[in-house]
Amino acid sequence: MTTIADIELETELQEMYMQATHWLQDISFLETETHFFKSIIVRYKPAVAAVSRADEFTAKVIHQMNRLNELKVKIPAFHAFLEPFIGDINQQMDLEFLDRYNMLQNELSSIFNNIRTTKKELFHYTESIMAPVSDLKA
Repeated sequence: MTTIADIELETELQEMYMQATHWLQDISFLETETHFFKSIIVRYKPAVAAVSRADEFTAKVIHQMNRLNELKVKIPAFHAFLEPFIGDINQQMDLEFLDRYNMLQNELSSIFNNIRTTKKELFHYTESIMAPVSDLKA
């Protein structure tokens, strides 16, 4: 006999599965951001080479891209881990279930924050090395 709690658990499991699917879309967006950052690093060079922070930003972006690649492997693995529970709510669940979900959620949140910080730093740096735009009234 299926109880209300069983139906609610099944719904929660399906929502977790959908959330993980959305994470893959988030990663795709973040990959686009990091490719954009790489293009900015290459395109904008300071007038004085000594003030260049290109190597620093390149290292950050490469690290972030590596973390995204790791998540692109971990999320499908979580999908595979989750699938047996969706069809059979009588499967034994333990704390590993929530640990894996929380770990992925925390990693994704962390990479979002890191990329957001890199974006702000990179844009600020780019503005600082670009020549000021002359007054358009002239």
